[in-house]
Amino acid sequence: MSQFYLQDSRSHTGDGLMFWALGGGYTTNLDRAELFTKDQACGHRDTDIPWPKNYVDARAHLGIDHQYIRLDEARDHLGPSCTVVLQIPGHWNGNDIALAHWPIGHTYRFEKAHRLTLEAAQAIGNTPEEAVIWPVAYLEEKARRLVHKRDVNIKEALQGTGIQLTRAKRRQSANIQNCVGCGRFVPSPSYDDCRHCDHDNRP
Repeated sequence: MSQFYLQDSRSHTGDGLMFWALGGGYTTNLDRAELFTKDQACGHRDTDIPWPKNYVDARAHLGIDHQYIRLDEARDHLGPSCTVVLQIPGHWNGNDIALAHWPIGHTYRFEKAHRLTLEAAQAIGNTPEEAVIWPVAYLEEKARRLVHKRDVNIKEALQGTGIQLTRAKRRQSANIQNCVGCGRFVPSPSYDDCRHCDHDNRP
């Protein structure tokens, strides 16, 4: 039987989609998200979007939520020649920290962060203004699966499921928002590119 995550499209955390959580509330953590049957997923508010679990899981990545990591805990995992990654200060995606990405720039995807030895990292710098050293073994325990909105497409996801998000339902909503690209009014939530500037305003 197919399983579905249920997105609350009214808000997101950074680029991370928010899903109904087990036990109530909402979460970006796919491993804490409640799973629904097709009938259950289609029986909620117009702002709740059903996503096939297999589709989302295939596009998920690992992120590091700063709320669940502590340098004093991490130090226990540091030792000679251990593998580390570097956090780039001042960059965030929702609650997720930015990590150095080789050869330049940063990433919010833990699996794409540049790995190096502790000694190499210390040679680069280890002050809050330069970079923060985190042991990979520690972050592996803290990483969670989530999915960014630009990595998924609801029309593609629902192909073959028999589920249709009808335009009539969306037009009944009085909610509107400004297009991020051109500022014109578009429906909220918006499932299509802006017809004026083609900007992607999907939740």
